[in-house]
Amino acid sequence: MVNKPHDKLFKEVMGDMETVKSFIQHYLPPKIVRLIDPESITIETDSYIEKDLSEYFFDLLFRVKMQQEEAYVYLLFEHKSKVDKHVSLQLLGYMTSIWKKTVPQPLSVILPVVFYQGREKWEAPQWFSNRFSNSDSMDGDLKDYIPDYKYELFEISSLREEEVKGAKRLRIYLDVIRMRALEGKEAIREVMLRVTVTISELPQTEANERFFQVCIIYLFDTMEREYFQQLSELMKTVSEERSEKMQTIADMLRQEGIKKGREEGREELLWKQIAKKFPKASQKYFERLKSLTIEQLDSLGLELIDMKNEEELKKHLM
Repeated sequence: MVNKPHDKLFKEVMGDMETVKSFIQHYLPPKIVRLIDPESITIETDSYIEKDLSEYFFDLLFRVKMQQEEAYVYLLFEHKSKVDKHVSLQLLGYMTSIWKKTVPQPLSVILPVVFYQGREKWEAPQWFSNRFSNSDSMDGDLKDYIPDYKYELFEISSLREEEVKGAKRLRIYLDVIRMRALEGKEAIREVMLRVTVTISELPQTEANERFFQVCIIYLFDTMEREYFQQLSELMKTVSEERSEKMQTIADMLRQEGIKKGREEGREELLWKQIAKKFPKASQKYFERLKSLTIEQLDSLGLELIDMKNEEELKKHLM
């Protein structure tokens, strides 16, 4: 979902046109890069989602012009934090939706790129035909009926230090993700230092400050507190202002966490009271409690005292 820190960070980084151009230049296969006109890249904002795909969303979709001809290629960026063996099927659904929207024009080539930031090695097949059983030994006549395509895989955690290249935002993003897979305090500290230095080199524009905030939220949610504090201290050595902002964001997130914990505790307490008064109360009431505001929970708690039967409870929760 978009509200998850790693998805939000991914969209913040790769939604920036200069960062996308930098990624294409440094990380797509050279045979593809030489065909793309980087100045023609535009982000697609139109909806390609069909009703039967409404539970999904395209992470990012770009349209680029080929240098040699008046043709367009779509770059479909999909972000994964866990190994997903079904991703080729998911991507095919996206691709079909895009093609349906462009008919009756000739179909455009779509280049799917999966960004993978998990720690486990990605072992899902990149060729769609490998999803079929015994595709290698299948009779040639049957193979004619198997659709096929390949997606590009970009494994962030497996990048070595010397392989982290590109625009400043891109390098910060890649190092921030790589930190989760590093072992040893010294190795982590080296990457943290590089991140802080690169952040200090970003011009203080509105877009860069928003990017900085999203980075800090991601780091707060994913780093051990010891390392987060070290990062804050390193930030102070290169930018006092950004170090203060980092602490402000962290304090805000801590308060939100405390508030959320209190709210969840109130739901649990009220459910215990309901279960004690009405032992046969359905579990679905507890799910309903989670959607109530603090004021509604407090009000229900007071009214629960005078309730005579479960029907009265049902009127409040169903």
